[in-house]
Amino acid sequence: DPKMYVQTVLDVHKKYNALVMSAFNNDAGFVAALDKACGRFINNNAVTKMAQSSSKSPELLARYCDSLLKKSSKNPEEAELEDTLNQVMVVFKYIEDKDVFQKFYAKMLAKRLVHQNSASDDAEASMISKLK
Repeated sequence: DPKMYVQTVLDVHKKYNALVMSAFNNDAGFVAALDKACGRFINNNAVTKMAQSSSKSPELLARYCDSLLKKSSKNPEEAELEDTLNQVMVVFKYIEDKDVFQKFYAKMLAKRLVHQNSASDDAEASMISKLK
C-alpha cells in the first residue's frame, strides 16, 4: 500500500530528525549522517528487496501522489493537501531513481488530466513546481 509505505518512511524520518535536532542540536555532521542513512533506507529496504528492484520506492511514492491528487471524497482540504505534498517532497529528496519516479508520475498525471479526475489544478501545479 503506497500510503502506508510513505507514511512509515515519513514517521521514521520524523523520529530521527527530532532526535538529531534535540540531542545533537542540529549539528551539520549528524544532519548529513541522517540524510545519508535515510537515502540508503528509502532506496534499499524490505519492500525494495521483496520486489528485487530499487525502483519500487519511486513507484510507491508516485502512486501515493496520484492517490492524493485524484478527485475523491476522502481528499483532504487544500491546505492539508499542500502540507502532505511538502512531506512527500521529504521522501522524494532521498530517492535515487528520480527518473523512474518521473516516468510513473507523468503517466499518472496524464491519466488524471485526460480523465478529468484531478483534485485541483492548483494542487497539480503546486506539485509540479515542487518537483522542479
